[in-house]
Amino acid sequence: MKRLLIVVSLLCVAVMGCAAANITSSLRQSRLEGGDVQTRCEPCDMRDANQLRKILQMYDGWQVFYISEFTTQHIVGSNGVICFERIRK
Repeated sequence: MKRLLIVVSLLCVAVMGCAAANITSSLRQSRLEGGDVQTRCEPCDMRDANQLRKILQMYDGWQVFYISEFTTQHIVGSNGVICFERIRK
């Protein structure tokens, strides 16, 4: 029984162990001119609307210039990063 469990476990790891990552990103050219540009990037869970709302409120007045999303077959939803920019005050 123990050997069967080990074999089944190894088969599961072999079948599900390695999955390609799906990475989606969007980069836009900055439209900010003059002065020093400040940038900040925040990691986020794209499945969590409350976390996204908090991040967007924290950077109210900033412009989004980069968003990247990372997911694999093994997780439901995805992780990502959002980058913001503004003229340094």
